[in-house]
Amino acid sequence: MTTKVAKSGKGLGIGKLRSSLLQDHSIYLIPAWLLLVAVALVPLLYSLAGSFTNASLLNTQSDFVGFDNYLQLFRDSRFVDALLNTLLISALSILVQMPIGFGLAVLLNRQLKGTSFFRTSLIMPILLTPVAVGLMWRLIMNVDNGVIAGTLRMFGLAPIDWLGDRAVAVWSIVLVDSWQNIPFVMLLILAGLQNLPDGPIEAARVDGAGAFRLYRHIILPILAPVALVVLMIRVVESIKLFDIIYILTGGGPGTATQNISLLDFRFGFTFMQTSLAAALGILIAIGMMPIFKLWKRANQE
Repeated sequence: MTTKVAKSGKGLGIGKLRSSLLQDHSIYLIPAWLLLVAVALVPLLYSLAGSFTNASLLNTQSDFVGFDNYLQLFRDSRFVDALLNTLLISALSILVQMPIGFGLAVLLNRQLKGTSFFRTSLIMPILLTPVAVGLMWRLIMNVDNGVIAGTLRMFGLAPIDWLGDRAVAVWSIVLVDSWQNIPFVMLLILAGLQNLPDGPIEAARVDGAGAFRLYRHIILPILAPVALVVLMIRVVESIKLFDIIYILTGGGPGTATQNISLLDFRFGFTFMQTSLAAALGILIAIGMMPIFKLWKRANQE
């Protein structure tokens, strides 16, 4: 009799435990966490371990070298140039994309005639892959038979070497990247504008606030968390920009448009120095950490 009661009590305890686990919704996240560990954490740890060796695709053996790869990167002029190019392209892209995207969002938020058509047209670049965008603009910007060069020749003007001139190539990258990503900025800012509370805006209008003061003192402060999230996304995306640069210029002319993502690719697959590529990847991940902290803070607000 005692044994039966103990067994029934044990079964009841297991049943309660199973019921409590099923009611805990976090258990359903376990497959997602396992997938994240498999595709993100494991490669990161593998790269971290490889960055302390002299591994290469040309050698089957590797030895522990400590921080030699990191020291070699900081002494390498290619790394310094790529870092400066990355900062320049990112800064120019943000300065172009954020104001234009915000301005387009404000215009579309006014619900003018033809807004739906323009909204649909403006989001089309987002639907294209970066490789397709790069190939399309490489044909457009071709100095010999591109659309822009042909148009300039029709008016008797000399064509511009968009992709072969060091002074223009960076601006070409910024132009193409902005063409594809300004609609992204516009959509997120537009979503923020359409979800603004009506109370403060109506009160400011009753008090006689004009459009400039309304945006400066009411709309922009409320919209700041959304704008910060958009800014963080675009900063991260511009830093790791690869496809468009690889297709348009390949980092040229010379190394004028070679950023750290392209340099990391070349270390691993052109120069076969996988240990240097791993070290550079770790440095990129470390450099991204402050940005992700700001992103997390913006999401919490």
